[in-house]
Amino acid sequence: MIDYGNSYNLTQTRMRIQVLALFLFFCFMVLAARIWYLQILKGSYFKERSEQQRIRIQRVLSPRGEFVDRHGTVLVDTKPGYNVTITLEDVRDPNQSLSRLSQLVGIPVEKFLQTIRDAREEGVRIFQPIRLLSNVDWETVALLEVNQMDLAGIAVSPEPLRNYRHGELSAHLFGYMGEINRFEMNQEEYNNYRIGDVIGKTGLEKYLENYLKGRDGERQVEVNSLGRIIEEVAHHPPLPGNRIILTLDSDLQKALELAFEDKSGAGVAINPNNGEVLAMASRPAYNPNYFSGGIASKAWNELLFHPKHPLTNKAIYGQYPPGSVFKIVMAVAGLEENLITPYESVTCRGFIKFGRRRYRCWKRHGHGKVALNKALVESCDVYFYELGQKLGIDKIAEYAKNMGLNSLTRIHLEGEKPGLIPTREWKRRAIGEPWYPGESLSVSIGQGFILTTPIQLASLISAVANGGTIYRPQLIQRIEDYQGESLKEFPPEILYDVPISSKTLAIVKNGLEGVVSDKHGTGGRSRIKGIRIAGKTGTAQVIRMKQDGEEDEELEEKFQDHALFVSFAPVEKPEIAVAILVEHGGHGGSAAAPIARQVMETYFKKTGKLIEIAERGSKKPNLPAVPDNDNDSESSQ
Repeated sequence: MIDYGNSYNLTQTRMRIQVLALFLFFCFMVLAARIWYLQILKGSYFKERSEQQRIRIQRVLSPRGEFVDRHGTVLVDTKPGYNVTITLEDVRDPNQSLSRLSQLVGIPVEKFLQTIRDAREEGVRIFQPIRLLSNVDWETVALLEVNQMDLAGIAVSPEPLRNYRHGELSAHLFGYMGEINRFEMNQEEYNNYRIGDVIGKTGLEKYLENYLKGRDGERQVEVNSLGRIIEEVAHHPPLPGNRIILTLDSDLQKALELAFEDKSGAGVAINPNNGEVLAMASRPAYNPNYFSGGIASKAWNELLFHPKHPLTNKAIYGQYPPGSVFKIVMAVAGLEENLITPYESVTCRGFIKFGRRRYRCWKRHGHGKVALNKALVESCDVYFYELGQKLGIDKIAEYAKNMGLNSLTRIHLEGEKPGLIPTREWKRRAIGEPWYPGESLSVSIGQGFILTTPIQLASLISAVANGGTIYRPQLIQRIEDYQGESLKEFPPEILYDVPISSKTLAIVKNGLEGVVSDKHGTGGRSRIKGIRIAGKTGTAQVIRMKQDGEEDEELEEKFQDHALFVSFAPVEKPEIAVAILVEHGGHGGSAAAPIARQVMETYFKKTGKLIEIAERGSKKPNLPAVPDNDNDSESSQ
């Protein structure tokens, strides 16, 4: 007889066992899946998080490469600085830590929070430090260290800072540093940079960024649960950036900038035989050290909106009428086109009539009979008015462009301007008007639409000095690594040769020497006893024409003329060429020529060729017998 009760119980037991087995199988599968997820799929992530809790890899920033002058004098290097950072992973209550930091340093909490938000948006992870403050002083460092227990996740970290040893000296050449922004982060050349990194923003700092930035190192440190460092596990030192050997002579650079005193303008000293820039200044300047740790908004705005534009490198960016300096081009063009000879003369009565206008010479009562040499020496406007009519604007423009004007010199700096040499076609396209013959007279003395830069004028006078070769201005001699091995050389680079005969150059050089040495020369204040100097003064009209009887001193400064002077020496074998522009300085002979003289005195004193420096002070220098005025502005009556 079958026992159905026992059979039913057995079946129930088996079903329960199967359900339990299925449940246990399901649990094991869930556990296995979780283990697979944690160990396989997310294993590397959690391993990294675990290691970050115990071992931190800290970035050690490399010192930036040095700038040295041609004699090995260090001009720019790095110095130790300190930043304040926060690591979010080590902070349980960020607001508490940031509030305490705000109390200690006097900066609103909201500013720190905004910095953190920006960093997070840029992809900075919670275990990576975020810089809150840059270049803090020793007092702040000590204050934060004393209150470290109240500043969970906040640390003081060392960082090399850019150090411009001479402050404003060569500021526009070096440029300044700044924190990389979002736009730059998206550019290919900054692929290896992180948010918070500091890069070159202008000047050579930007142009040579890839050479100056070294390779960062790292150190592995063991930390506790609060993020405090227990010990250093490993250290990989950084590699410094490369050293840049410049063509500059720091003594000439100092002489050039000091000679400007409180004047505004720009100056360039160049070796005419190879294009090496010996000195280049733009005044007023700024101190790039202010940018190293982040410049305050107020200080930045003061620089940005300063009426004399201290942030602008006027040597390459400033565009000015060349004034009578342009008469060099006019003389070359007239001789090469056989429209004048050295002996043909015109009569200067102090003005020339053209149509209904009277274009006057700077010398009110005229120069009398004037041939080419006298026209250059005394800067007679009437002579060049006559020559301008013979040449015409397009022929004038042709020679100006051949001599390096209206084009970039290709110096190793960003932001260079090409200037402007007008033509008939240019005016038709730019203004929609025909060229009027009277406008050629204005251009003939470097006025009207014509614009040049100081670096172009330095290139122009260098070509006259060296026989007609246009070199690319060089600021860099070579680049070396931190061990002194040469990485790149910058040999002289000839852009082209100017088609000028040696006979023409000899005639023009003779006239330019007379500008300085002749007793009636307009550049007499650049004379140096024992050194043969050739030069040309210029005075460029700024706003309006001066009326009869009105002197520059009666005008507001912003309406006064620009003063220019270009020169080279020694005449027999040129070694240095100088171009000076003084904004609203008045006359080239009185404002610009003395600056060139001081630069040349410094140069020839260093080379041992200066026989004697004229005494200054109570004794007056040996000035020319006539006023050093070549006021290149026309008057209409």
